[in-house]
Amino acid sequence: MSHTHPLEGALKNILTRIGARLSRRRLEHAQAVVNYLRLGHWMQEHNFAFRRLVEDREQVWATVARQVCQQRVLYLEFGVAEGAAMSYWARALKHPNSVLRGFDSFEGLPESGGPWTRGQFSTGGSVPEIGDPRVGFVKGWFSQTLPVYQVPAHETLIINMDADLYSSTIYVLRYLRPHFRTGSFIYFDDLFCPEQEPRAFAEFLTESGLKFKPVCAMRSLASAFFECEG
Repeated sequence: MSHTHPLEGALKNILTRIGARLSRRRLEHAQAVVNYLRLGHWMQEHNFAFRRLVEDREQVWATVARQVCQQRVLYLEFGVAEGAAMSYWARALKHPNSVLRGFDSFEGLPESGGPWTRGQFSTGGSVPEIGDPRVGFVKGWFSQTLPVYQVPAHETLIINMDADLYSSTIYVLRYLRPHFRTGSFIYFDDLFCPEQEPRAFAEFLTESGLKFKPVCAMRSLASAFFECEG
């Protein structure tokens, strides 16, 4: 039988009383503070110390884009929405034989999780229009589309994980495990929610035995690029 120290019980009572007076928005802000504290701890726990920190995600992307822009890249994006990231990479990758594929249901998230709700980010089924013949979109749930996707030959693999949810992220990582090799890159867009992308990446590191080094991140560490070391 567990016993709660009187002071601990009093503190919890005070917190619940404060919580009763807070708006949902303020509670979300408080949760965000805790999430970022947990993210800092998660990074330290996995020995991810970024030497390069930048202001926004396009600067994170640019760090890798400058390295690989002339290579024959296979760029796979999971979670496309309106196509902002795909547009960036279509401009950044210069090799004529690079292949860019975006995977998305375009019907929003398949379930609720973290701060997100089922159906969020839906485009009503509309696929972005990007005027680059190297770009294509694979419409549907990852569990339906990835098993029938044929991975083409490439020099460098870049995976952009913007699927938000743990379930979607871990599925993609496990499925693509055979295609990771030294020099492959992976980007996570939403590391600020510990139970979603960070949880999936941590499990994948344990299961796969692969090592990744940090490349570049936003100052908040919410979005970051990692490079596979094999």
